[in-house]
Amino acid sequence: MSGLKLGIVGFGRIVELTHLPVLAKQPDVEVSGIYDLTPKRLELAARRGFRTFERLEALWASEAQAVLIATPPSSHYALAAQALSHGKHVLIEKPIALDSGEAERLSQLARENRLIVSVVHNRRFDDDFRLVRQVIESGELGEILFVERRCHRFGSGASFGVPSFHPGWRNETAYGGGALMDWGVHLADQLLQLGLGAWQSVEASMQQLRWNKGETEECVQARIRLDNGIWLSMDIHFGSHAASPLWIVGGDRGTLRVEENGEAAIYGTGQQPGRVVPDFPVGGYRKDYEGTRRIHASFASCLRGEGELEVTLEQAIEGMRLLDAIRMAAADKREVRYGDIVRGASVGV
Repeated sequence: MSGLKLGIVGFGRIVELTHLPVLAKQPDVEVSGIYDLTPKRLELAARRGFRTFERLEALWASEAQAVLIATPPSSHYALAAQALSHGKHVLIEKPIALDSGEAERLSQLARENRLIVSVVHNRRFDDDFRLVRQVIESGELGEILFVERRCHRFGSGASFGVPSFHPGWRNETAYGGGALMDWGVHLADQLLQLGLGAWQSVEASMQQLRWNKGETEECVQARIRLDNGIWLSMDIHFGSHAASPLWIVGGDRGTLRVEENGEAAIYGTGQQPGRVVPDFPVGGYRKDYEGTRRIHASFASCLRGEGELEVTLEQAIEGMRLLDAIRMAAADKREVRYGDIVRGASVGV
């Protein structure tokens, strides 16, 4: 395989503002065509110089060797399954699917067709995450006791949607919207990628705010117990104007606190806090470029047989199992154990 011919399913903001700028700087990948449901988005793609497809079947029949699926989450499984059945390798915007059952079925299809599937979990390359992992691995905090990961913001991000499609889809269950699937999938992936242990059980709650902005949850709190006794927590809030720490990581010798503005300090007993990384970068408007670039590059290299995926299908499935457990724990108001999920008891399976 020389240059990878990549078809794109869905020409929304994430493709326009993130994927295309990244792919423009990747000479070994050619965007061979774009499909979208919306005529206005197809017209825009054509004006940008891309070949367009009005029918999905035409994309499947094209010379594209792989496809990027960048549509609302509720369509990810069906589109990826179709692509695999037509012999296309698949790169999927997060989340891989609506639940771990769908993700596992995609894994089976990929194995049967000897094709590669990866997922755009680009936040595992963010500067704040890399700093946290670096400090943990340095041993400066001592034995890790807990990790808190927070995402506080105002609004669901529905304004990011394109007007010609359905800009409020992030607030609707039918499209796979909600805080858990939008940002929870990023936080779950980051927490698991710290590699602190295997999760055993989850306690969680999910709520809507009283302002009736949509039908999906806007607040998610989850506590995750690992097999070694470490506690992880996830806190997502779509109704806050106030900044909140991105991370608080506690060990028996110190506690790391990472702020949204790029400040990071370690606190110890009776000691003044000290900056961990004086030039810790905050990142710009699209600070997710680097992660997306690395994922695209590894996907193309893997298809050439020259490297490994930055994000494996197995990692994406494990993340979906954790999200399934959070949903189940919140719905049933009980602790959910790992075995409840892997036995197929997850919501939607």
